[in-house]
Amino acid sequence: MSRTTEPGTGAPTGATDRVDVSFMYAVHDAFQRDLDRLIAMADAGDVSGPALRAGWDRFTTFIAVHHTAEDTHLWPVLRGRVSDTAVLDRMEAEHNALDHLLDAVETAIPGPANVLAARAGELAQGLTEHCDNEEELALPLVQKLLTRKEWNAFGNEQRSKLGMSGAASFFPWLLDGAEDATRRTVLGIVPPPVRLLYRAVWRPRYERAPRWQMPASA
Repeated sequence: MSRTTEPGTGAPTGATDRVDVSFMYAVHDAFQRDLDRLIAMADAGDVSGPALRAGWDRFTTFIAVHHTAEDTHLWPVLRGRVSDTAVLDRMEAEHNALDHLLDAVETAIPGPANVLAARAGELAQGLTEHCDNEEELALPLVQKLLTRKEWNAFGNEQRSKLGMSGAASFFPWLLDGAEDATRRTVLGIVPPPVRLLYRAVWRPRYERAPRWQMPASA
């Protein structure tokens, strides 16, 4: 898949170049990183401690906020600007399919580790396919047809749902294990007070809390 965000001239009136979707890529990477860790923990039988539920609650909160904002602030706007809605129909259908896969993992959490690993693997496969499709098919439409104001409204919707307490968990979660380039990009987007809070308070607190990690044997 291509992850370039080169300036373009196809943006609508009100934007001088394409919106920067780098943050979306970082979120997708974090979702897939989390599921890799969950599968590894389940394969190792490391599912009895508090990290399992804490990590799952965090993951499901962030994916729900993200997908709901797409459903309310991205796809409806694009529907009014395209003649062929097949890509948008696909995005919505994939969200619905992922909801069922999320429910299956939720049901498997109290049970045997091998069942959880299987359900998490199915979710990881579905989520990877969705992220690939979104990046290859939907984000080019976002960059071509959305104004910066509309893109910012999508981000603002997620921030309003998370609030400051949610942001305190979201940013260290997002950048957990991220490459230096991704870390610089994300921290370059947010206001300086957020960067300060992330470094001084949020990341240290996140690292002390129960969270998903690759088992030592993985």
